[in-house]
Amino acid sequence: MALARLSILVFPETGKTWTARSLEHDLAAAGRTAGAAIDTLVKIAQAHIVFDTRHGHEPLSAFRAAPQLYWNAFARSEKTSQLMEVRREESGTQLQCFVGIAPQNPILSSVPRPIRIA
Repeated sequence: MALARLSILVFPETGKTWTARSLEHDLAAAGRTAGAAIDTLVKIAQAHIVFDTRHGHEPLSAFRAAPQLYWNAFARSEKTSQLMEVRREESGTQLQCFVGIAPQNPILSSVPRPIRIA
């Protein structure tokens, strides 16, 4: 069984944490580094895929797509140059992940900055 594509947007949340967010299926995970956040997100997705497959459901069908704000940030993000393929032999799952790196949480870029007048 293969999942054709999983687009992941990764961005710093604070000085010490990163968030990875899947776009086709709105899943999110945090980690101390971008790589750790992506790894955690992939493990969560794979666990859900195994569960869904075992119960006869379409993999990750319980999760809607991420809000458009994250898709827009992914389109503007710096993309990694290679496709990541993640495979778990014991479960038979395979993910093809495309990763984009944003400089900040997309929510923050949509909030206007306060104007200082004094």
